[in-house]
Amino acid sequence: MFKRKKIGLALSGGGARGLAHIGVLKVLEDYKIPIDIIAGTSIGAVVGALYSSEPNAKKLKKESINSNWKDLFDYTISKKGLIKGKKIEDFLEQKLDKIKFNELKIPLYVTAFDLTKKREIVFSKGDVVNALRASISIPGIFIPIEEKGEILVDGGVTDIIPIEALRKAKADIIIAVNVEYIKEKRTLYGQNADFKKTNLNIPNLLNTLTKALQVKASEECNFEILNEKADLVISPNLEKIGTFEFQKAKQAIKIGERKAKSSIEEIKKFAEPNIFKDFLNDLEKRLDLKEAIKKVRKI
Repeated sequence: MFKRKKIGLALSGGGARGLAHIGVLKVLEDYKIPIDIIAGTSIGAVVGALYSSEPNAKKLKKESINSNWKDLFDYTISKKGLIKGKKIEDFLEQKLDKIKFNELKIPLYVTAFDLTKKREIVFSKGDVVNALRASISIPGIFIPIEEKGEILVDGGVTDIIPIEALRKAKADIIIAVNVEYIKEKRTLYGQNADFKKTNLNIPNLLNTLTKALQVKASEECNFEILNEKADLVISPNLEKIGTFEFQKAKQAIKIGERKAKSSIEEIKKFAEPNIFKDFLNDLEKRLDLKEAIKKVRKI
C-alpha cells in the first residue's frame, strides 16, 4: 500500500578526497540504508559508477586501498593538459568491462561540461567509461575529450555536487556528500605587504593549481548545497588530503566512514518510513477528510 521513498545520493568531485565517498557508502550499506539513484561529478562519478555496477562497498574499499593509483596518471607536456588520461580510461574499462548505463544495478547520472557551447551535460545513456573520462577532465590538468564538435571537461565547472540531477530523476530524499568541505577561516585585514624571504618550499605547478581549485570547489559546493537544498549533507573534513594524494586512500575512506556514522541517526530519520504519517496522508487523499485527519494528528 505504501511505497518506500526513493533515496538519491549526490557525490561531489574532489580527486583523492573523493575516495571518502566509499566510506560513506560502506556505512549506508552497513546500516541497510537503500540507495536508489546516484549522481556524481568527477571522482564522485567514478565511485558512483563502480558502486552502481557492483553494490559492494566492502569490496570497493579493499580494492581502492590496494590499487596503485599513482601509476594511472600518464603525465605529458602538452598545450591541452598535463595528464593524457588514457591509463585511467584503460583502468576503468578493465573494472567496468564496457558496461552501459542501462546495465548498471543502480541508476547513475554523470555530469560533464561542454566548453564549446558552454553548457552542462548529464549522461545517463550509452558507454559509462566514456562519460567518466569526460567527467574527470579537470580543465588545465587532464586533456579534454573531443566528441562530435563538443569539448568535454570536468562536470565540476558548473555542478560540483549534482543535486539537481537527482531532482530531475525523481528522488524523494537527497543525501549530498561534499568532500570539498573546507572549514571557513576569517579574512585577515590590515596586513603588512613588506614581504620577507622564508625557507618555505613553493609547491609545484600541479599542486598550486589543484589547491586553488580545491578552494574554488569548496565555495561552489557551499553555494550548491544552500541553493539546491539537499535533505541531508555529509561533509567530511579532508583538507589535509591533496587532489592527487591517492596513496592516502585508506585515510580518506576512514574519514568518510567516521563522518557518515556521526550522521546515521539523522539519515535513518529520512530513510525509514513513517507508516502512521503515510497512512494519514493516504487516507486524506482518498477520503478528503482534512479536518478529521488534522484532529487525529494532534493526538
